[in-house]
Amino acid sequence: MPLAWIRRLLRPARTPIRTPRELADFMAAQAAFVSQKATIDYLRARAGLAWARLFEEPDFRAALDYCRWEAYAAVLQDVAELAAILLRRGGAPHGPLPRFLADVVEAALALYPVPAHRDDWSDVVRGTEELVRRSLLGPPRPVGEVGLRSAGRIFPVMPIWTNLADADRDFVENSIRFLLVGVYVEMERRTDVPALVRRLGEAEPTAGGNSVEASP
Repeated sequence: MPLAWIRRLLRPARTPIRTPRELADFMAAQAAFVSQKATIDYLRARAGLAWARLFEEPDFRAALDYCRWEAYAAVLQDVAELAAILLRRGGAPHGPLPRFLADVVEAALALYPVPAHRDDWSDVVRGTEELVRRSLLGPPRPVGEVGLRSAGRIFPVMPIWTNLADADRDFVENSIRFLLVGVYVEMERRTDVPALVRRLGEAEPTAGGNSVEASP
């Protein structure tokens, strides 16, 4: 997941989000940015001067690659919850929302080849649908609370451990939560919420198809 690709997707920052495909592209770029920044900032801080040497070791790089992919998937689910919050505030119907956002996440994951340690991302897609469905049982969460779940999944797969686990976990949690607030602000500013809500209102259950791929 090269940083140049992330920068390329982030560069057209004023592009409005009106379609599921545009939402998938936005969510992919933002999840990649947040997950890489949160993990790399933490690892650099903990490795200190040993970072350059560690980065040259094949075992460390393999562990880091695993961590970065799993972090991306976890944060992508958080960004899906942010999208659910935004769309609910815009009057989106609850019924099609879990499947819709699971399709968006599936499309975002499909932008990359499946990493070597995975057969597919089906568990992440299913988990997104369930996450959004559970979120609909109550009012939308405050945006600042989103990120605790993904931090809990990312921290255990970090390739560096210290004897300051509690403080380190707080560092990762706070970093992700802070960055996700910025993602929500940008999503709110760029998204044509009425356009996406209309798409949701027109949505019908699909027989195994992905509504993002079917959208113009």
